[in-house]
Amino acid sequence: MIRGSLKFTVAAMAASVAVVSAAQAGGFDRGGVNIDMLFDESRFATDAAVTIVLPQREINNVVRGANVANAALPTASTASLDVDSDYAVPRLGAKLQIVDNLDCLATYTQPVGADAGYGLNNAYSPTAVDFSLDTDDYGLTCSYKFAGGETSLGQGQFRIIGGVSYQELDGFLSRQTFLDFANVGVTTAGGVTNTSGLGQFNIGGESWGWRIGAAYEIPEIAFRASLVYSSKYDYDLTGTQNNTGFGAVIPGTQIVPISATTEIPQSLEFKIQSGVAENTLAFFGVKWQEWGKLGIIPIVGGRSPATGASSNLSFDPLYQDGWTVTGGMARRINDKVSVLGALTWDRGTSTTSGTQTDTWTFSSGVAFNPSERVELRLGGALGVLTSGTSTPAAGGDQANNITYSFGNDLVAAGSFSAKVKF
Repeated sequence: MIRGSLKFTVAAMAASVAVVSAAQAGGFDRGGVNIDMLFDESRFATDAAVTIVLPQREINNVVRGANVANAALPTASTASLDVDSDYAVPRLGAKLQIVDNLDCLATYTQPVGADAGYGLNNAYSPTAVDFSLDTDDYGLTCSYKFAGGETSLGQGQFRIIGGVSYQELDGFLSRQTFLDFANVGVTTAGGVTNTSGLGQFNIGGESWGWRIGAAYEIPEIAFRASLVYSSKYDYDLTGTQNNTGFGAVIPGTQIVPISATTEIPQSLEFKIQSGVAENTLAFFGVKWQEWGKLGIIPIVGGRSPATGASSNLSFDPLYQDGWTVTGGMARRINDKVSVLGALTWDRGTSTTSGTQTDTWTFSSGVAFNPSERVELRLGGALGVLTSGTSTPAAGGDQANNITYSFGNDLVAAGSFSAKVKF
């Protein structure tokens, strides 16, 4: 039967597509909350996976403009910087068939994040020395199947899908003093002695989100089409700005409370797959996420290292909506081994500033089934991060008064997962 011959390739497909989406999705997306295990036919299944992503992004001709808050502070420039940091994305899942036709899936993952290191004593340091964004998502998603009637290709079935997630978010940013780092110890015209210290922002919060969707399946030919909407996560973030490292640049209280209001935006994802020949499956997917909601995000309560006074600091992604499109084929080699190849295009979310341009990625994967209850999956991806330029955000934080360019760069990723089912 086509259905039986394709069950291994479907597993390989899920593993490799997860690698691509985690490595290449725009905004802060690292693959979202994957609910594919809901479609597993076993009564109980567990899955553990980790994806390692190694982006290589170099920015060039980094130029810091004049500081409008303190005209005595000079400009600066740096020829080139390697900025992206490697990261890992874990995923855990456990699926249980509660009763006939009712399945539930508990998940843990880190669906949203960012890691970037810019270093000290360069033109980017007053904007960021290190930046990170981490999330922990604990989700529960269930589905119920209805008979869809007999088709010419086999018995069809509808499935409705719904779930919730509790999510925690933590953000960190360190900045070097806005003063000219090339003149450490020199007193500026404003009478302030320069330092090479760091200011730190720590901020975090928690939120709830939900998802709803539907799917239609014809198991005999491994056909499945699904559409899933995921709500936004509204965040009221609180934390501190620690100015101790700035020394005399900011007199008085060195640790002040800060807050911000933002969101992890809503998304809509469509996936379709089908057996197209004996032992061969084709698949396609498209995901939209409303990253355009993240423009200029005010940081309330912060103090400017340029003047020491209360200031309208902000975080300025200036994103546009993200689109990710993936298509590929999977093939069963024998009873134990299946392979996959896929191509992904991701529309960059950066607009006037930032480095998130369009990305093209090729991914491949292999699934090995040593027994009926165990599946081992290995995936890999290699992609091109396309070139572009970045200019300061109009109306944004003075710390982001910086321009730079970048060429085409590479990104690589690898994923390993193990699944046990009963």
